[in-house]
Amino acid sequence: MKYPRNLIAAVAALLFALTTHAWDYERHRLINDLALTTLSKDFPAFVRLPANRERILFLSGEPDRWRNNRDRALRHLNTLDHYFDIEDLQPYQIKPANLSHFRYRFVEQMANARARLKLELPEANSDHTKGHPGFLPWAINENYLKLVSAFSYLKVFEKMGTEEEKLNARANVIYRMGILSHYIGDAAQPLHTTKHFNGWVGPNPKNYTTSKRFHAWIDGGFFKATQAPNRAILIKQLRPAALIKRPEKTPLASGHFQYALNYILAQHKKMEPLYQLDKEKGLSPETPAAGKAFLETQLKTGAQTLADLWQTAQTEAPPDRYLQTYLAQRQLKQGRK
Repeated sequence: MKYPRNLIAAVAALLFALTTHAWDYERHRLINDLALTTLSKDFPAFVRLPANRERILFLSGEPDRWRNNRDRALRHLNTLDHYFDIEDLQPYQIKPANLSHFRYRFVEQMANARARLKLELPEANSDHTKGHPGFLPWAINENYLKLVSAFSYLKVFEKMGTEEEKLNARANVIYRMGILSHYIGDAAQPLHTTKHFNGWVGPNPKNYTTSKRFHAWIDGGFFKATQAPNRAILIKQLRPAALIKRPEKTPLASGHFQYALNYILAQHKKMEPLYQLDKEKGLSPETPAAGKAFLETQLKTGAQTLADLWQTAQTEAPPDRYLQTYLAQRQLKQGRK
């Protein structure tokens, strides 16, 4: 049964008033599900066990659950990781090409610009985040590096650890895969790359929608009012996961920050076409074909990017040398007893 768009949108708007998400839980799960199907055959087999697969799907929604907490400190800490509003760099006179790969150096860049340009602090909402560009590229890069770390010590525990240590290390890999997935999914939703995240703001010469229901409609309202994506068809349209090439002269400490930033910038270019699509009624339940194609492409983009990062993290991860030394010493001590 199809429900009227105004009813779906009204419910979605109510949910949006509580907290803003990028994709609803079903779409985040789908991105993870699709990504898992593209991993190479030599990817650790425990990841494909039904319970672990389900946990990765479940964890796709975990960072949004943190956002549902009404405590301002947690919301202030977590909310900024879900978006990067490119236009909000302009008041700071910072260009994407000049961003530091390190989160707190970026904060210093903004603080210095705020002092120099006499900008107001972002105090206009209860979370004290309004006007802040967000931290999404850093969230992606940092969670990627945490996954690399998890694979690094897993590789050592698999050879030298106890069964309990192996199980714990595998569980941590599953957790890190799930948490990273959320931010990749967020970035695939173009409205998480712009100050126009929920209806056009400011000058609007092209007369795009200003509806505060728009974000929720894109997140999942459209699919609920029309038809959910066909998983089998989408899987056929994906390629096998591939390794991400590291740019030359990029320090290892930067992980894949530039890759994450370029990914976000590419999705930002799709933001205005999304508004134009809405203007042309392509996101209407009565004429959904163009909207379905656009949004399914974004879901596939998120899944493909996620799979590539998972595959690269597992491949790039070097054995944890400190842990190797520790476990070797433990084995020697046990051998002497």
